Amino acid sequence: MDQDIIIAKSLTLASFETAIRKAAEVYGEKLFIVVGRGSVAVTLPGSSDHLRRTGDIDLFAPYDPAKVDAWAELDRTVSVESLFFIEHGFYIERVGEWKLISQPSGWQERAIHLHVDDIEVFALHPLDLAYNKLEAGRPKDIDFMREGLDCKAYDYVEVLEFIQTHAPDRDTREMILEKLHLAAA
Repeated sequence: MDQDIIIAKSLTLASFETAIRKAAEVYGEKLFIVVGRGSVAVTLPGSSDHLRRTGDIDLFAPYDPAKVDAWAELDRTVSVESLFFIEHGFYIERVGEWKLISQPSGWQERAIHLHVDDIEVFALHPLDLAYNKLEAGRPKDIDFMREGLDCKAYDYVEVLEFIQTHAPDRDTREMILEKLHLAAA
């Protein structure tokens, strides 16, 4: 089992908002894109506690080359070894736009858009998250998808149709569908 899952709690909307406020404070930004399991606190709030369990929230602000070095220095204030982690039981991991490089087109329009105070947030739509997890295909990603199907947060046919519609080519589609079948087994 993924170490982050073992050490974390199930994220709620309140914990998600706490992370967004802290990221805005630390990085001095007012726009974030949230990817990964941490987005489930917003996009699938009624899902199982296990599905919402994570050790971190992956997010990023739009790339600004003038800020990259400063942001890297600030990462430690919200990392796994930070006071934020000790106080809240999860940490903030600043990732990059590269996390979505192979995401199906239109993800921005499908993303869940919300505001936390004056901070604009886009959280990856659950189907885009499923696609992302299945494409990565790590054991923890297959486990995530299996739990999502088991707790009925995800509908197998809906995920299947999304992959069939959005995979960029036959090889990618077959690889992702193979992972979906593995998760459903």
